[in-house]
Amino acid sequence: MTAQVRSRRAGRGVLSLDALFSLVPILVMLLLVMEIEAVSVKRSEGASHRQQVFDKLVSAADYTVKSGAVVREGGIRYPNWVNEKNITNSYTDSLRERVGLNSLYMGFGEPSDSSQICIYRLVVGQEKAIKRLFVCGG
Repeated sequence: MTAQVRSRRAGRGVLSLDALFSLVPILVMLLLVMEIEAVSVKRSEGASHRQQVFDKLVSAADYTVKSGAVVREGGIRYPNWVNEKNITNSYTDSLRERVGLNSLYMGFGEPSDSSQICIYRLVVGQEKAIKRLFVCGG
């Protein structure tokens, strides 16, 4: 082989090695961008789920204090005046199914499970005292 042929082959090898070293950082950056995008999508899905649960809890709470468990006298509803006897397990279970939650707690005491999303509404109890009605779920 002549020196010129060897030099061409050696030049091709250097070019291949150079191309390989320039592709590695590009691939690493591409993988990093894909990982950042996956984390971003996961966070937005979690935030969307929490917002949906919050909206459902607000609907359940508003229904309860405006119509579902209010005091009724002579065909008249008194919003925010809650008949505490109406908030039973069967009422809570049927409301949970209607709003589409996995779990629903409704009561005047704070729940012991802090992992759920909770809201409360100020209501008037049967003895006409102001109370907090907790609505929690997940």
